[in-house]
Amino acid sequence: MLFKRLFLIVAVILAACAPLQEEKSVVEGDTHWTLQFTWLKNNQPTRTETYLFVSRMECFDQMYEMQKAAKKIKNQIGSGLCFKAFAEGQERTSNDVLAQYSK
Repeated sequence: MLFKRLFLIVAVILAACAPLQEEKSVVEGDTHWTLQFTWLKNNQPTRTETYLFVSRMECFDQMYEMQKAAKKIKNQIGSGLCFKAFAEGQERTSNDVLAQYSK
């Protein structure tokens, strides 16, 4: 009985003194551009949808088309956000910039 109590006390002390493991918040890079688009009717959000695109230009083009389509309905507008989660040190590619228009 005394041995069980002693064992329990030692176990509690060891558990209390054990180093706590920190959760590492690693931001991993993404390979796609994400469009999060929200439709608003009478300035109230009605629905939000998410789309994935290979290039930034495709994401912005689609967002613009969706905004134009949303305006065609009375008292409705649309708003979107194109983003890509880059990890630190992740290499940027030609798909990560808007197209360059030559003059």
